[in-house]
Order: sequence, then structure tokens, then C-alpha cells
Amino acid sequence: MKANEQRLALALGVVLIGGIAFIGLTKLKTWKQRVDTRAMEMETRRAEADELLTRKEFWDQRSSWLSEKQPVYTKAGEATTSVLNLVDELATKHGVKVPLKQPTEPSERPGLISANVTLEVRGEMKPVLQWLYDLQQPTGFITVPAMTITPNEEDKAEIIVNMNVQKWFRLPPS
Repeated sequence: MKANEQRLALALGVVLIGGIAFIGLTKLKTWKQRVDTRAMEMETRRAEADELLTRKEFWDQRSSWLSEKQPVYTKAGEATTSVLNLVDELATKHGVKVPLKQPTEPSERPGLISANVTLEVRGEMKPVLQWLYDLQQPTGFITVPAMTITPNEEDKAEIIVNMNVQKWFRLPPS
């Protein structure tokens, strides 16, 4: 081989080795970024798990309170009736009117089912708000996922509240 051919072969070898090294380093950098990302995710999960473990007693107390206090779902009619009875009882107590009570389809979540009712409530602002406050006590397991409040055009002293009410029940063990 001539000197020119040797230099050309050497230059080609350097270029090939440099290209292979560049490709290898690029792949290594990508792999390292993936590993670092996964390590950070695992560290975050571990920190979250440690935090949850420090609050284990709190969540155990809450779970036992729920299993002790939350009513068990028996029949759709009984569940809806319990909601309507509570609505009527509180309406009488606070002096508000409930002209519309429409049961709707129940909602489900893992281990839970709700009795749903659409209501129209009429009354003065303060009694209606007190009625809402009493309706949503924690021991009632009632939520209000949607509500609109509008003034009554016929009687300016009253408001009209249209709302959906859900009472949540535990599903019986299977």
C-alpha cells in the first residue's frame, strides 16, 4: 500500500470509529435519560408511599368510621325514599318549599352506589342556605354535584334553587 492509500484508510478508519462512537454515545445518552426519568418516578412513588404510610392510622380511622356510619344499599326504592324523607323533613324545619322532586338514575363508583334526586327548592335566601347546610352534613353522605340559584321573578324575596342531590350508600358485601 502506498502512503496516500494508508492515510486514506487511516482517515476512513477514524471516521468510522468516530461515527460509531457518536452513535453509541447518543444511544447511551438516551438510555441514561430514560433511566434517570424512571429513577425519579420511582423516587416520587416511594416518597408518596412513605407519606401515605405515615398517615395510615388516620385513613384506618376514617375507613372504620365509614364502615360503621355509612348506610348499606338495600333497594333502589328505599334509598330514594330515604333521600326524599330527609329533604321533606329539613324543608319543614326551615320553612322552604320543594315543589319538584324527581328521582333519577343512580350513580355508581367502586363499592358505592347513590340514590339521585333532582329538586327545585323555593324560599328566602337565609332559610334555603340553612336547609342546604343541614342537608349536606357528613353523617348524611349527601352530595350536591350540580346546582343553580336564580331569583324568583314573581316573588322578589324568594330564590329558586334547582339541584341534583346524591346520597351515597355502601354496596353490601358479595
